Amino acid sequence: MAKSPDVSVIIPTYNRKWFLRETLDSLSGQTFPASNFEVIVVDDGSTESYQDVISRGFPFKVQYIYQVNKGDAEARNVGALKSAADLLVFLDDDILVSPGYLEAIVEGQHSGRKRIIVGTAYLWTREDNPLQMDRSLDLHQAESSGLSPVDFTEICSNNMSIRKGDYASVGFMDSLDFPGSSMWCDVDFSYRAYLKGFEFYRANKAVCWHRDYVAMNLQNQNRRWREAATRAVALFQKHPGLIRHLPMFADKTPVEWGKDPPAVVLRKLTRRIASSRPALRMLEFIERTLSGGKKGKAILPHLHRWIVGGYIYQGFRDGLRMRLSSGS
Repeated sequence: MAKSPDVSVIIPTYNRKWFLRETLDSLSGQTFPASNFEVIVVDDGSTESYQDVISRGFPFKVQYIYQVNKGDAEARNVGALKSAADLLVFLDDDILVSPGYLEAIVEGQHSGRKRIIVGTAYLWTREDNPLQMDRSLDLHQAESSGLSPVDFTEICSNNMSIRKGDYASVGFMDSLDFPGSSMWCDVDFSYRAYLKGFEFYRANKAVCWHRDYVAMNLQNQNRRWREAATRAVALFQKHPGLIRHLPMFADKTPVEWGKDPPAVVLRKLTRRIASSRPALRMLEFIERTLSGGKKGKAILPHLHRWIVGGYIYQGFRDGLRMRLSSGS
């Protein structure tokens, strides 16, 4: 009788088979024995065939599951239910992991239950593959072994580990009734775990890279964050106490006259003015002008934050109006 794996790596995917191939290739180079983990790919209704990727042959067992498009949260739940291991590791299909990633995650999870551990993630916006670059990249955190405590808001579902029984006890992931990428399913899940007394850590030697194509372009970031902020209204409706844990929304909510301190009122009013469409158009014009030269490089990161913050404000207000009009 075949031995059950110690780890199930669950990867939801949707129409990104070439990204997925590189994720699987990075898992092929793990120092953790390939016979001790399985990979479950949950295809969330892709229109392209994954057969040529899945059938390539890997040193670990690969299970491919196709589901009608229900979103990444449901895909993770399906993978968890089909897993044969006690420890679940969730990765997205645009995550590349260093050779010691799984070994560091497993070592961190040995100490006990009711804990969620993420790796040390870096944003990678270049076209090349970080694993094909200088090998010292893998060892960036080598001198910082072990675990570092983190806040539950730092838990991201694109790179996360939890015991299977604990995953069920928290109540699985919730799409918040949104199709496709739920965007907030990890915050919703980690907040519920936080309320149940879970601990949250980062495994310092579990290095990985997020190949986020949206981060390469300010316009794409604006669209993503506006949509995310619109959906955040449903998140806060489900968990009213959560909003105070997310400072990015501190100046996006309506002014509560007589309740908000004067400094908060001023900040909210400033945000409202700076997030108006005319103000955003002006800020974006300045950003385009400065990005073409060297003199504006120092101010550009601050300008980007204000512009993205403006789209978050607009998206959040869109969400509030939608909820109000629907009567929910």
